[in-house]
Amino acid sequence: MKKAFIYPFLLVSCLLFSLLSSCTSSDDEDIYVLKDTVVLNIDTLIKEQRNEQKINLVFVIQLAAFKELNYAEAFRDKAKEKLNAIPDLRKTNSVYHVTIGKFNDAASAQDYLNFVKSKGFQNAFVKSLD
Repeated sequence: MKKAFIYPFLLVSCLLFSLLSSCTSSDDEDIYVLKDTVVLNIDTLIKEQRNEQKINLVFVIQLAAFKELNYAEAFRDKAKEKLNAIPDLRKTNSVYHVTIGKFNDAASAQDYLNFVKSKGFQNAFVKSLD
């Protein structure tokens, strides 16, 4: 009767030992925790934007972009009337960008962007020049 009790006892003991020893981590193991969501901290983004300003970037407000020069010039003339300022035409590759203003910091550009949008240019946005 004692022999029949010893085999299940040994089996349970071995299983329990292997289970407990596999749960402990050794010093040379690395544990990684992966998250599947990205959390953006607004304060961090603002600090990064301030760091960009220290790099001496130049910001402009882009009003529109055209592939044809005559469309870009016509749009620039209409924008000149609405904004009481002369927009610039910048050509990058084969695209003409109609921009206005030249700002040394993103905050000033954003303030002017609000003014530009109030004048009817809802698709305008701040852009840095290379």
